[in-house]
Amino acid sequence: MIRTRIDFDVRTLPESIQKVITGSTIYNSSCSVKAKTLLIDGKDKYYLKINKRGYLLRENAMTAFLHSYGLAPAVVVYENDSKHDYLLTEALPGEDGISGGHLDNPERLAAVFGESLGLIHALPPDRCPHKNRTAEMIGEVYENAKSGSVDLYIIPEGESKAMERFEKLKHRAVDDVVFHGDYCLPNIIMNSFSLTGFIDLGYGGFGDRHNDIFWGTWTLQYNLKTDAYRDIFLDAYGRKDIDDERLELCRLIAGLTG
Repeated sequence: MIRTRIDFDVRTLPESIQKVITGSTIYNSSCSVKAKTLLIDGKDKYYLKINKRGYLLRENAMTAFLHSYGLAPAVVVYENDSKHDYLLTEALPGEDGISGGHLDNPERLAAVFGESLGLIHALPPDRCPHKNRTAEMIGEVYENAKSGSVDLYIIPEGESKAMERFEKLKHRAVDDVVFHGDYCLPNIIMNSFSLTGFIDLGYGGFGDRHNDIFWGTWTLQYNLKTDAYRDIFLDAYGRKDIDDERLELCRLIAGLTG
């Protein structure tokens, strides 16, 4: 995880958060330009995420939902002001999937990564706070087409061919599981390969399992610089639940939404 010690004026934060973190050492742990993430190191450890107002609403709800099953950190404070959302969570013990030596044993990492995904997908969908994620994601493809912002690393065939293929496959998408929404190695926390929980759940909800399966294969290739561990991940998750066309559809959605 990224950790850079910074000077930060806690008086700029809501009082409910100030009461918890005043006197702590603060580190910048941001890995996205869209949100600021701070590690709060004091008597206890927390993570504080700051984003535009309304942008952390889903993440707060999904984090609380997964925490109720022991799969995510506890939410300490969720608050907003006129411009920003603030989400303060307890820090899970351990390190993410690209830290703490986890990359040194890629076979075990891929296996645990696949097995752990099954825990999220086994959660009861009736209690999931966000439904209809597949329809939302398909809508995002059309909305994004107006700007033409695509990820050619994911869809090297180009936007036109990817969109044509998407139109042929979009009817295959279903909502069948509670899913993470951004199932990448930096978002799983482990203690020496023992799962302690998941973070960054803002894209999650009830949707198509293949969204997580696609991102799982993508992150292994991206972080390990090889596809050699893809099959270990898929076998550990369970091949019987994987549909090649739906997996391809989720690749196209990911690429076409940039």
